[in-house]
Amino acid sequence: MWRQRLIVILALAAVVEIVALGIRGLLKDALITPLLYLIWGVMRIFESIPQGMIWLVFVAAASIVALASIWGGRRGEVRRDTDTALRGRVYEWLRLVALAQRHDYSRWRMAQRLMLLLAETIAARERIELRIARQRIASGAIDAPQDVVAFLRAGADSYRTRQRALFQREEPSPLDVDLEQVVFAVERLVRDQ
Repeated sequence: MWRQRLIVILALAAVVEIVALGIRGLLKDALITPLLYLIWGVMRIFESIPQGMIWLVFVAAASIVALASIWGGRRGEVRRDTDTALRGRVYEWLRLVALAQRHDYSRWRMAQRLMLLLAETIAARERIELRIARQRIASGAIDAPQDVVAFLRAGADSYRTRQRALFQREEPSPLDVDLEQVVFAVERLVRDQ
């Protein structure tokens, strides 16, 4: 058995070597030699250009880059000022909502942030520890629909990517709930507490 495998392996190695020798000659004639002639011709043309012209092109290109960086820098500073003005809690929430429409991980981050916001509000209003408020939300002892509670509970757990086999249907996740419904429920709970 092992002799047959050894013979097959040696035969394949011989065939590969013969094909490689043929390809090497073909590659040399069809690709490498014309490429070397092209490089040689470009070098000859470049060497025939007067050195003063090369320096003139180099200085002109450097001047254009310098002028573009000077003029472009002023616009960049103004743009940075407007970007920093937009940054804040509202901007971060808007960014998180936009990302949650596309990514499962962002939905989990939103569940985490909403649970923390709700827990902080409950803890401040009822003057209890944050840990107790989080336990109350995780146990479902809040006045919210079951899928909203499951969404908030998913934010308390660690993030897990969805695992599925090739032809199996994807199992529903607590993160698949409508985000608008969750936001309305959390807003009502924050207001009514």
